[in-house]
Amino acid sequence: MLPSFYQSCLKSQLSAAQFITLEILVELLQQERRISIERLATLFPQPILFESRRRNLQRFLSLPQMTPEALWFPIVKQWFKQHLPRGQQLQIVLDRTQWHEHNLMMVSFVYQNRAIPLYWTWLDKQGQSSLREQQKVLRPVFHLLKKRRFVLLGDREFHSIELAAWCVQQKVSFVFRLPKSTTVQPETGASFSRLDELPQSPGVPEQYLQIPVTQKRGFGRHNLVIYQKRAHAQSTTPEVWYLLTNLTDVDQVLFFYDFRFCIEPGFKDLKSGGYHLEDCHANPHRFTALLVLMTIAYSLASMQGNRIRKKQVQRYVGRVKEPKRIQNRHSQFWIGLYGSLWIGSLNLWSTLAHQLMTLKPQKRPFFQRGLNAISLIQSAL
Repeated sequence: MLPSFYQSCLKSQLSAAQFITLEILVELLQQERRISIERLATLFPQPILFESRRRNLQRFLSLPQMTPEALWFPIVKQWFKQHLPRGQQLQIVLDRTQWHEHNLMMVSFVYQNRAIPLYWTWLDKQGQSSLREQQKVLRPVFHLLKKRRFVLLGDREFHSIELAAWCVQQKVSFVFRLPKSTTVQPETGASFSRLDELPQSPGVPEQYLQIPVTQKRGFGRHNLVIYQKRAHAQSTTPEVWYLLTNLTDVDQVLFFYDFRFCIEPGFKDLKSGGYHLEDCHANPHRFTALLVLMTIAYSLASMQGNRIRKKQVQRYVGRVKEPKRIQNRHSQFWIGLYGSLWIGSLNLWSTLAHQLMTLKPQKRPFFQRGLNAISLIQSAL
């Protein structure tokens, strides 16, 4: 069941029948992890012909209110009030993913080392985005977060000096990575140099304040931070970050930019590692509606995984850590998603499960601890 604040936000935009349909579809997405209309129509629990179920879902996904502004933004506002302190600075990530003929640009916020989608737009072309397209996807997010402190993070695709100048006009903090071929003027009166020609010391960040970046005029001056990671056994060519920013604290710049990499596992969760976004072939409006449903499901699974971890019973859902592995094997999204699936299978096969337990009396103490863990997991869902 959806949390109460999800329900109140959704019911204000949907009729009773539409809300129940949405609730069922979110549950089906959690169970089947497929964002295909055909798949959802096959399993949709209504005693009508399959073709009628499919057309019913198509009509539902074509509703004008099935947009992130109408359904997801009110939930996000309540999410921030409940889970993020007012003074905490958010990390907002701008990135793009492409598959088949689809080109999706998305803005996300970082929560528990995962990027939760905020807003997105479909590009009617292949390849990188333009400044106009970047502004189109960022404006609704800036309006949504106008009362919040946040920093915008972008990879080398979003290195545009025009985008940086626009962020300064919008009074938005940003950290964008630059390609090494970018030219800068490190000192007044000096000639312009490529970034990879500037001094670099492994493990020691270099900072340049208020310098011209590129030889284009009219876009102001910005700060530059260069950081080369130290070499380790698995890397013969240490990575170098060239970061364009309007922040002045070097440690803060590096700390924030490190969160940008949360978008990669986030995209994996939405695609092959989670809801198989690549399998969807709906038209753009229905695709956007399905993304709204998937975002709701994704946020729910992430919250549930967080609560399961706090109750210290995540080991009953999956392998948490492995030898010689620093990071957890599974994310909170995975723990929340598969914790719900495990509880569902226990309920479905409860009779056989109890019969199997009675045939193993020597395991009774372990079963009892497991049953207590199941109660805690159920309370987190």
